[in-house]
Amino acid sequence: MTATTTLPPASAPRRLTVADFTAYERRYHLSHRFPALAGGRPPGEQTVAEGRVDEYQPWQGFQLVGSDLAVHQTYETHARNDAPGHVSIIVLLEGCAEFSLDSMRGPERYRLHAGQGLLLTYERGQTLSARHIAQRRVRAVNLTIMQRALASDPRLTALARPCPDENPGGLWPLVVPVGLSQSLDDWLTAPPDTASSALLAEGLALQMLALGVTHHRPRAAPWQPAPLGERDRQLLARVHAHLEAHPGEAHSLAALARLACMSPSALRDKYRRAYGRSVFEHLREYRLTLAHRQLRAGHSVQQVAAQLGYRHATNFATAFRQRYGIAPSELR
Repeated sequence: MTATTTLPPASAPRRLTVADFTAYERRYHLSHRFPALAGGRPPGEQTVAEGRVDEYQPWQGFQLVGSDLAVHQTYETHARNDAPGHVSIIVLLEGCAEFSLDSMRGPERYRLHAGQGLLLTYERGQTLSARHIAQRRVRAVNLTIMQRALASDPRLTALARPCPDENPGGLWPLVVPVGLSQSLDDWLTAPPDTASSALLAEGLALQMLALGVTHHRPRAAPWQPAPLGERDRQLLARVHAHLEAHPGEAHSLAALARLACMSPSALRDKYRRAYGRSVFEHLREYRLTLAHRQLRAGHSVQQVAAQLGYRHATNFATAFRQRYGIAPSELR
């Protein structure tokens, strides 16, 4: 790895339009599609998302991007034919995203949820895409390493081909340590600081490299997208948004089914097919993510438990320990 090079410092939150995404296309050899945009403002001025996108180049051939966005319009990202071969290590801290890669093994698909990681290896000429659905908040950190940088450091050989007996290119889930998630969360949450941001980015990039080299799991059965119609997706998104807007309420499957204009059994089945988990699994995960943030902000265990719908603090403490490995009082 060569000397550090830094891109512009962390940005302030702002509105991201189609024109901003076009600028990213030139820089990263990507193309974007915006299936939900129509009418109103001129095409380049339509708002897609709002928030921050922070970019750093810790070493030559390495790119670290942190994003904290409210996605207003579902959009897709596709690698162009001239996109160079690379490896990406992605950690999703909040929200969800879908990835698709057509390799020599056939189509591979994976849905990434909060707290999960993904190792993505891409060979030039493969078909690679990602789908980012409209959601209140998505926070992620992506470290991308060009093939030439991988070839220059023998310690990174495992990243170039995680499974030596298989063809190159693929998607592998990563087990993200709680400590690394917390460090990435701190980095995204902190205000822009030109004096320290570059050093923090370099340290986090090293941790993510170590995660990719040593912690990838054997290939699991690939996730397949549910064959749902656009109306179903819109109705399910309504339930998804309602849960995240009211995490402390006592939700029932029957009431949520009425909101989705479908039967409880249909909601149960379609929600899992669309989001990869049940309605109440998603609610539980989202509550615990909020709890983690509120505890770190100084709220008491009793306050957080009550705000997020737990009738007893002991039940909340048990769920929190199962998710994060520590008691909520230890985090405060």
